[in-house]
Amino acid sequence: MSQGLSVKRRKGPRWLSQWEKQLFNACLGGLATLARGRRDRLASVLLRGLARLTLAYRRSEPVGSEPRALAEEWQRLMPSRKMVPITRVEADTAYGEIRVECPLRGSGDVEACYRLMEYDRSLMRAHGAEFVVLRSQAEPGVSVCEIAIRPQLLPVADLLPAHRRVRQSASPEA
Repeated sequence: MSQGLSVKRRKGPRWLSQWEKQLFNACLGGLATLARGRRDRLASVLLRGLARLTLAYRRSEPVGSEPRALAEEWQRLMPSRKMVPITRVEADTAYGEIRVECPLRGSGDVEACYRLMEYDRSLMRAHGAEFVVLRSQAEPGVSVCEIAIRPQLLPVADLLPAHRRVRQSASPEA
């Protein structure tokens, strides 16, 4: 990694990491419930606030606009890198997975998934990047979310978000 893209790594006690994972999972369940219900706007506000809190707590700093650096920063902001592996990096886009078992898994509610992913979009927006969920665990039979991260200055029209793809395939005109 070049000197300009170095990211300060905080090593903490292992118990803290376990505590962060438990807190993350507990919040995920409650926020998924809000995202599915009539309080979806409250969920969006809470998710954006949680993203700001995470950025401050993890001492997130600018990493530039290289897709790999952006994806590695997203990964660093999560409670566990194993939960969110980077699967490949192409010229302008980094791809990854979210392996956390989502409370929306198999529900078919990809719109709630889209609302719930405001957290990740907010994290990446703070770094000048777009975050797109290409496949969602909310889709029947899908066990990991597939995501893409691309600098905001580049178009994302070729990255079809899961909630739009599912909506298009369900419409009679499709």
